[in-house]
Amino acid sequence: MNNSMQKLILIVDDDPDSVCMLNEALDAEGFSVLVALSGTQALSILSRITPDLILLDAVMPSMDGFETCKRIKENPRLTEIPVIFMTGLDSDSNVSQSFECGAVDYIQKPIRIVELVKRINLHIDKSKVMLSTKFLLDSNGLSSFLVDKSCVIKWYTPDAMHLLEQCGFDKMTFSSKIQSLLNPMIQKAEIGKYITIDGNSQSKERITITLFQINDEGFIFAVKRDQNVNKVEILKQKFSLTQREAEILYWVCQGKSNKDMAIILDISPRTVNKHLEAVFSKMMVENRTTAANMALNSLLSNS
Repeated sequence: MNNSMQKLILIVDDDPDSVCMLNEALDAEGFSVLVALSGTQALSILSRITPDLILLDAVMPSMDGFETCKRIKENPRLTEIPVIFMTGLDSDSNVSQSFECGAVDYIQKPIRIVELVKRINLHIDKSKVMLSTKFLLDSNGLSSFLVDKSCVIKWYTPDAMHLLEQCGFDKMTFSSKIQSLLNPMIQKAEIGKYITIDGNSQSKERITITLFQINDEGFIFAVKRDQNVNKVEILKQKFSLTQREAEILYWVCQGKSNKDMAIILDISPRTVNKHLEAVFSKMMVENRTTAANMALNSLLSNS
């Protein structure tokens, strides 16, 4: 972010008249202004300078605003910069496209300067709050990411991204799964709720994602490596269980009810019962107390 007292705005528009008008108006309001007349020129400027906010025209030749915005957001250094689209287009698809490619807002042409200035200040202030929250979490060693109320990922801490990559997810593949994974937790909005995710076929890692905090920007989730993986593997090998049966037995050891296990493992209580029956049969026991004692003894002997 710009460290001077003035907020630095990058205007990206192929219309010189529009650029001149915005430049003069924002300069009069106390902003510092940079200008790009194309998406390519904007990317060149952004490779050297990081503004506080970008005003981006939607309709431009060669590379339009939507493609320019996507290219901007692909750069980790630029992902947090608020982008406001300026457009004469007024269709739901264009509005939707603006947000899908990473914009925080859009404003219709002809532009009303008073309204634009209010939106610029609002989004820069929100961006600074978000960045300070992210910095605080990162500096305290908490791997985390934030999704908005639409379940769109807004930011990651570097450690969170590292854990996801170790689990076999890059940002694109994880983003495509995020809604189905986290929507139930977001709907209930219960701090402390968590899910455990297995890595892909190339990864033996496993991570736990916990709803850590809710604020005006959305939902902050903490990410950590699942410390129970080795214990589950021990139970799996010791009693010749399937992966899911070993997970069920592990949670029985932790005193979890069938209902709790259904929530933790994202399966139905009926499925939990079926797995428990299989576990009891393989362990040659009749109840969960005996199964839990045998399992705990195995874990203690391997600790």
